[in-house]
Amino acid sequence: MNLPIRFREGKIDFVGIVSQLIHGGISLKIAHITCKGVSELNEDSLIINNDAQVFGVADGVSSLVPTKDKNNRTGGYIASNEVKSYFETIKNSKSLLSDVKMINDTLKKKMLNNNINILEKEQLWGTALAVIKVSENSIEYVQTGDCMILAVYVDNNEIRPLTRLQVSHLEKGAIVKWKEYINKGITKRDDLLTKVKDILLSNRQKSNSKDGYGVLNGEPEAINYIEYGKINRNRLKHLILVTDGLLLPREIVPTQINYWEYITNLILEKSMEQYALELIKLEDSDPECLKYPRFKKSDDKTGIVISF
Repeated sequence: MNLPIRFREGKIDFVGIVSQLIHGGISLKIAHITCKGVSELNEDSLIINNDAQVFGVADGVSSLVPTKDKNNRTGGYIASNEVKSYFETIKNSKSLLSDVKMINDTLKKKMLNNNINILEKEQLWGTALAVIKVSENSIEYVQTGDCMILAVYVDNNEIRPLTRLQVSHLEKGAIVKWKEYINKGITKRDDLLTKVKDILLSNRQKSNSKDGYGVLNGEPEAINYIEYGKINRNRLKHLILVTDGLLLPREIVPTQINYWEYITNLILEKSMEQYALELIKLEDSDPECLKYPRFKKSDDKTGIVISF
Protein backbone atom coordinates (compact mmCIF):
# COMPACT_ATOMS: atom_id res chain seq x y z
CA MET A 1 0.00 0.00 0.00
CA ASN A 2 1.38 3.40 -0.97
CA LEU A 3 -0.04 6.59 0.50
CA PRO A 4 1.40 9.64 -1.29
CA ILE A 5 1.44 12.88 0.65
CA ARG A 6 1.94 15.99 -1.45
CA PHE A 7 1.47 19.51 -0.22
CA ARG A 8 2.96 22.96 -0.52
CA GLU A 9 4.17 25.02 2.41
CA GLY A 10 5.06 28.56 1.41
CA LYS A 11 7.32 28.25 -1.63
CA ILE A 12 8.56 24.77 -0.80
CA ASP A 13 7.31 21.74 -2.68
CA PHE A 14 7.32 18.87 -0.25
CA VAL A 15 6.74 15.18 -0.95
CA GLY A 16 6.24 12.40 1.55
CA ILE A 17 5.32 8.75 1.06
CA VAL A 18 4.16 6.10 3.48
CA SER A 19 4.33 2.52 2.23
CA GLN A 20 3.79 -0.95 3.64
CA LEU A 21 6.11 -3.61 2.23
CA ILE A 22 6.32 -7.35 2.66
CA HIS A 23 9.37 -8.80 0.96
CA GLY A 24 11.10 -12.09 1.65
CA GLY A 25 9.09 -12.52 4.81
CA ILE A 26 10.16 -9.06 6.09
CA SER A 27 7.35 -6.61 6.81
CA LEU A 28 8.36 -2.97 6.67
CA LYS A 29 6.52 0.31 6.99
CA ILE A 30 8.46 3.09 5.30
CA ALA A 31 7.86 6.84 5.54
CA HIS A 32 10.12 9.15 3.56
CA ILE A 33 10.28 12.79 2.54
CA THR A 34 12.45 15.07 0.48
CA CYS A 35 12.28 18.81 -0.10
CA LYS A 36 14.51 21.45 -1.63
CA GLY A 37 16.15 24.14 0.47
CA VAL A 38 17.17 27.57 -0.78
CA SER A 39 19.46 26.35 -3.55
CA GLU A 40 18.43 26.09 -7.19
CA LEU A 41 18.40 22.29 -7.15
CA ASN A 42 17.64 19.70 -4.50
CA GLU A 43 21.08 18.14 -4.17
CA ASP A 44 19.77 15.48 -1.78
CA SER A 45 18.63 12.15 -3.14
CA LEU A 46 16.35 9.49 -1.73
CA ILE A 47 17.19 5.81 -2.30
CA ILE A 48 14.40 3.21 -2.28
CA ASN A 49 15.00 -0.27 -3.71
CA ASN A 50 12.30 -2.55 -2.38
CA ASP A 51 13.50 -5.62 -4.30
CA ALA A 52 17.06 -5.45 -2.99
CA GLN A 53 15.86 -4.12 0.40
CA VAL A 54 18.29 -1.22 0.11
CA PHE A 55 17.32 2.21 1.42
CA GLY A 56 19.22 5.43 1.96
CA VAL A 57 19.77 9.15 1.68
CA ALA A 58 22.57 11.11 0.00
CA ASP A 59 23.53 14.77 0.34
CA GLY A 60 25.40 16.20 -2.63
CA VAL A 61 28.39 18.48 -2.11
CA SER A 62 28.98 20.87 -4.99
CA SER A 63 32.43 22.11 -5.89
CA LEU A 64 33.53 25.44 -4.45
CA VAL A 65 34.44 26.41 -8.01
CA PRO A 66 30.97 26.78 -9.57
CA THR A 67 30.51 24.27 -12.39
CA LYS A 68 27.53 22.70 -14.12
CA ASP A 69 27.24 20.03 -16.78
CA LYS A 70 25.55 20.48 -20.16
CA ASN A 71 22.19 19.74 -18.51
CA ASN A 72 22.70 22.58 -16.01
CA ARG A 73 23.19 20.17 -13.09
CA THR A 74 25.59 20.93 -10.25
CA GLY A 75 28.30 18.54 -9.15
CA GLY A 76 26.52 17.87 -5.87
CA TYR A 77 23.33 16.96 -7.69
CA ILE A 78 25.19 14.63 -10.03
CA ALA A 79 27.08 12.94 -7.19
CA SER A 80 24.09 12.25 -4.95
CA ASN A 81 22.01 11.05 -7.89
CA GLU A 82 24.81 8.72 -8.97
CA VAL A 83 24.37 7.04 -5.57
CA LYS A 84 20.62 6.93 -6.11
CA SER A 85 20.84 5.56 -9.64
CA TYR A 86 23.28 2.82 -8.66
CA PHE A 87 21.43 1.56 -5.61
CA GLU A 88 17.97 1.76 -7.16
CA THR A 89 18.95 -0.33 -10.19
CA ILE A 90 20.90 -3.17 -8.58
CA LYS A 91 19.13 -6.51 -8.22
CA ASN A 92 21.02 -7.41 -5.09
CA SER A 93 23.87 -6.04 -3.00
CA LYS A 94 26.50 -8.49 -1.82
CA SER A 95 28.44 -5.74 -0.05
CA LEU A 96 27.52 -2.08 0.42
CA LEU A 97 31.19 -1.25 0.81
CA SER A 98 32.00 -2.74 -2.60
CA ASP A 99 29.04 -0.87 -4.06
CA VAL A 100 30.30 2.45 -2.73
CA LYS A 101 33.77 1.78 -4.13
CA MET A 102 32.24 1.34 -7.58
CA ILE A 103 30.23 4.55 -7.24
CA ASN A 104 33.37 6.44 -6.21
CA ASP A 105 35.19 5.21 -9.33
CA THR A 106 32.24 6.24 -11.51
CA LEU A 107 32.25 9.74 -10.00
CA LYS A 108 35.93 10.11 -10.82
CA LYS A 109 35.29 9.10 -14.45
CA LYS A 110 32.37 11.54 -14.76
CA MET A 111 34.47 14.41 -13.44
CA LEU A 112 37.27 13.62 -15.87
CA ASN A 113 34.74 13.50 -18.72
CA ASN A 114 33.60 16.97 -17.67
CA ASN A 115 37.15 18.36 -17.60
CA ILE A 116 37.25 18.70 -13.81
CA ASN A 117 40.75 18.97 -12.35
CA ILE A 118 40.52 16.09 -9.86
CA LEU A 119 43.81 17.14 -8.21
CA GLU A 120 42.15 20.29 -6.83
CA LYS A 121 39.78 19.46 -3.96
CA GLU A 122 37.76 22.64 -4.39
CA GLN A 123 36.69 21.44 -7.86
CA LEU A 124 35.54 17.97 -6.82
CA TRP A 125 31.94 16.79 -6.89
CA GLY A 126 31.02 14.83 -3.80
CA THR A 127 28.29 13.39 -1.66
CA ALA A 128 27.66 12.34 1.90
CA LEU A 129 25.46 9.27 2.23
CA ALA A 130 23.79 6.84 4.61
CA VAL A 131 22.61 3.58 3.06
CA ILE A 132 21.33 0.38 4.67
CA LYS A 133 20.50 -3.13 3.45
CA VAL A 134 17.83 -5.04 5.33
CA SER A 135 18.22 -8.80 5.69
CA GLU A 136 16.24 -11.34 7.67
CA ASN A 137 18.55 -11.23 10.68
CA SER A 138 20.71 -8.16 10.17
CA ILE A 139 21.18 -4.60 8.93
CA GLU A 140 24.26 -3.68 6.91
CA TYR A 141 25.09 0.02 6.70
CA VAL A 142 27.54 2.40 5.04
CA GLN A 143 28.04 6.11 5.71
CA THR A 144 30.13 9.16 4.81
CA GLY A 145 30.01 12.82 5.82
CA ASP A 146 27.18 14.13 7.96
CA CYS A 147 24.26 11.90 7.03
CA MET A 148 23.00 10.01 10.07
CA ILE A 149 21.54 6.59 10.87
CA LEU A 150 19.66 6.16 14.15
CA ALA A 151 18.39 2.83 15.47
CA VAL A 152 15.47 2.57 17.90
CA TYR A 153 14.82 -0.59 19.92
CA VAL A 154 11.69 -2.05 21.49
CA ASP A 155 13.22 -1.97 24.96
CA ASN A 156 12.36 1.42 26.48
CA ASN A 157 12.71 2.93 22.99
CA GLU A 158 16.48 2.80 23.37
CA ILE A 159 18.13 5.05 20.76
CA ARG A 160 21.45 4.06 19.22
CA PRO A 161 23.27 6.31 16.73
CA LEU A 162 25.07 4.06 14.26
CA THR A 163 27.01 6.97 12.77
CA ARG A 164 28.53 10.32 13.72
CA LEU A 165 28.71 13.76 12.14
CA GLN A 166 32.15 13.63 10.56
CA VAL A 167 32.32 17.35 9.76
CA SER A 168 31.17 18.83 13.09
CA HIS A 169 34.70 19.46 14.42
CA LEU A 170 35.52 21.50 11.31
CA GLU A 171 32.29 23.46 11.17
CA LYS A 172 32.62 24.40 14.82
CA GLY A 173 35.44 26.86 14.06
CA ALA A 174 33.40 28.61 11.38
CA ILE A 175 30.34 28.82 13.65
CA VAL A 176 32.42 30.33 16.47
CA LYS A 177 33.63 33.04 14.07
CA TRP A 178 30.07 33.49 12.76
CA LYS A 179 28.87 34.26 16.30
CA GLU A 180 31.79 36.62 16.91
CA TYR A 181 30.87 38.69 13.85
CA ILE A 182 27.21 38.75 14.87
CA ASN A 183 28.31 40.17 18.23
CA LYS A 184 30.28 42.80 16.31
CA GLY A 185 27.09 43.96 14.60
CA ILE A 186 27.02 42.10 11.29
CA THR A 187 23.39 41.16 10.60
CA LYS A 188 23.35 39.84 7.01
CA ARG A 189 23.98 36.19 6.20
CA ASP A 190 25.86 37.00 2.98
CA ASP A 191 28.27 39.25 4.90
CA LEU A 192 28.77 36.62 7.59
CA LEU A 193 29.44 33.99 4.94
CA THR A 194 32.15 36.18 3.42
CA LYS A 195 33.83 36.47 6.82
CA VAL A 196 34.10 32.69 7.29
CA LYS A 197 34.75 31.76 3.66
CA ASP A 198 38.45 31.13 4.27
CA ILE A 199 37.61 28.61 6.99
CA LEU A 200 35.16 26.81 4.72
CA LEU A 201 37.77 26.67 1.94
CA SER A 202 40.31 25.27 4.38
CA ASN A 203 37.81 22.66 5.57
CA ARG A 204 37.26 21.44 2.01
CA GLN A 205 40.99 20.69 1.75
CA LYS A 206 40.59 18.18 4.58
CA SER A 207 38.28 15.81 2.71
CA ASN A 208 39.30 12.16 3.15
CA SER A 209 42.16 12.94 5.51
CA LYS A 210 42.97 12.06 9.11
CA ASP A 211 42.18 15.55 10.38
CA GLY A 212 39.08 15.91 8.23
CA TYR A 213 36.08 13.88 7.15
CA GLY A 214 34.98 11.19 4.74
CA VAL A 215 33.14 12.07 1.56
CA LEU A 216 32.52 10.22 -1.69
CA ASN A 217 34.20 12.47 -4.25
CA GLY A 218 36.26 10.29 -6.57
CA GLU A 219 39.43 10.46 -4.47
CA PRO A 220 41.02 7.02 -3.97
CA GLU A 221 41.45 7.94 -0.29
CA ALA A 222 37.67 8.18 0.12
CA ILE A 223 37.46 4.41 0.65
CA ASN A 224 39.63 4.69 3.77
CA TYR A 225 37.14 7.06 5.38
CA ILE A 226 33.88 5.26 4.68
CA GLU A 227 32.19 3.99 7.83
CA TYR A 228 30.39 0.68 7.51
CA GLY A 229 29.24 -2.26 9.56
CA LYS A 230 26.47 -4.68 10.43
CA ILE A 231 24.09 -4.98 13.37
CA ASN A 232 21.63 -7.73 14.17
CA ARG A 233 17.89 -7.05 14.06
CA ASN A 234 17.13 -8.34 17.55
CA ARG A 235 14.50 -6.10 19.14
CA LEU A 236 15.00 -3.45 16.44
CA LYS A 237 11.89 -1.28 16.09
CA HIS A 238 12.83 1.63 13.78
CA LEU A 239 15.68 2.91 11.64
CA ILE A 240 15.89 6.61 10.84
CA LEU A 241 18.13 7.97 8.06
CA VAL A 242 18.49 11.72 7.52
CA THR A 243 20.61 14.26 5.68
CA ASP A 244 21.98 17.11 7.77
CA GLY A 245 19.27 19.48 6.56
CA LEU A 246 16.89 17.69 8.94
CA LEU A 247 19.00 18.32 12.03
CA LEU A 248 17.65 20.78 14.56
CA PRO A 249 19.73 23.77 15.70
CA ARG A 250 21.43 22.67 18.91
CA GLU A 251 20.30 25.91 20.57
CA ILE A 252 16.73 24.64 20.87
CA VAL A 253 17.58 21.22 22.30
CA PRO A 254 17.47 21.25 26.12
CA THR A 255 20.99 20.78 27.48
CA GLN A 256 19.88 18.04 29.87
CA ILE A 257 18.55 15.89 27.01
CA ASN A 258 20.68 13.86 24.63
CA TYR A 259 20.60 15.53 21.20
CA TRP A 260 19.96 12.36 19.20
CA GLU A 261 17.28 11.14 21.58
CA TYR A 262 15.51 14.49 21.32
CA ILE A 263 15.48 14.49 17.52
CA THR A 264 14.51 10.84 17.24
CA ASN A 265 11.59 11.18 19.63
CA LEU A 266 10.30 14.26 17.81
CA ILE A 267 10.38 12.49 14.44
CA LEU A 268 8.57 9.44 15.79
CA GLU A 269 6.00 11.46 17.74
CA LYS A 270 5.20 14.01 15.03
CA SER A 271 5.95 12.03 11.81
CA MET A 272 8.83 12.88 9.50
CA GLU A 273 6.62 15.23 7.44
CA GLN A 274 5.42 17.32 10.38
CA TYR A 275 8.88 17.42 11.93
CA ALA A 276 10.34 18.78 8.67
CA LEU A 277 7.61 21.38 8.27
CA GLU A 278 8.14 22.71 11.77
CA LEU A 279 11.89 22.90 11.16
CA ILE A 280 11.29 24.86 7.95
CA LYS A 281 9.07 27.32 9.84
CA LEU A 282 11.81 27.72 12.44
CA GLU A 283 14.34 28.48 9.70
CA ASP A 284 11.97 30.95 8.05
CA SER A 285 11.78 32.83 11.36
CA ASP A 286 15.54 33.40 11.21
CA PRO A 287 16.35 34.15 7.54
CA GLU A 288 19.72 35.80 8.22
CA CYS A 289 20.91 32.88 10.39
CA LEU A 290 21.50 35.04 13.47
CA LYS A 291 19.52 33.29 16.19
CA TYR A 292 20.44 29.83 14.96
CA PRO A 293 23.89 30.20 13.33
CA ARG A 294 24.19 28.16 10.12
CA PHE A 295 25.54 28.70 6.62
CA LYS A 296 22.26 28.82 4.69
CA LYS A 297 18.71 29.66 5.68
CA SER A 298 17.31 26.27 4.72
CA ASP A 299 19.20 23.22 3.50
CA ASP A 300 17.79 20.39 1.40
CA LYS A 301 16.00 17.87 3.60
CA THR A 302 15.66 14.14 3.03
CA GLY A 303 14.76 11.42 5.50
CA ILE A 304 13.44 7.90 5.88
CA VAL A 305 11.79 6.14 8.80
CA ILE A 306 11.71 2.35 8.52
CA SER A 307 9.52 0.53 11.03
CA PHE A 308 9.71 -3.22 11.53
